[in-house]
Amino acid sequence: MTDIPQKLFETLVRENEGCLTAYLRALVRDPGLVDDLFQETLITAWRRFGDFDQSQPLGPWLRGIAFNLVRNAARKRARDFLVVGDEVAALVEDAVAQIDSAEGDTWRERLRTLEDCVSQLPERSRQLIADRYEAGCSADAISAKNGTRPATVRKQLQRAREALAECMQLRLGEALA
Repeated sequence: MTDIPQKLFETLVRENEGCLTAYLRALVRDPGLVDDLFQETLITAWRRFGDFDQSQPLGPWLRGIAFNLVRNAARKRARDFLVVGDEVAALVEDAVAQIDSAEGDTWRERLRTLEDCVSQLPERSRQLIADRYEAGCSADAISAKNGTRPATVRKQLQRAREALAECMQLRLGEALA
């Protein structure tokens, strides 16, 4: 390949890396395996970039490659994967594609908006979000750490997610609809 397609590929990947990572994290439990599958997706995409229709968006094509790699890896290492079937994976793809296709909105802008919204949550809610989504703790582990019941933690997380969704909706407007 010439330098022009390589630069094009690198630019397109940079624009889609956050979305692709989120997609893989929705399907795969092990963060190390997510990283491996991300890299393998990009290697496969680079090798097959000549087959890519450049008039189409790259995101769905990358996610298609990633999904096939996830399915192949799931056969080998089922314990590392969430239990999702094709229907759930299709729902994840639809949600990511909807975000991906929003006019005038980039994945990075949405991530910055989410970070801003998280920073406006009360301290307790921010800590719950960090424990659950950054540290990867289960509701049971968080409840044991805080001396509360798992059902209480789940309800608090639900309320925090609802507050985040409302904040994101207000800031991004119709883009989330």
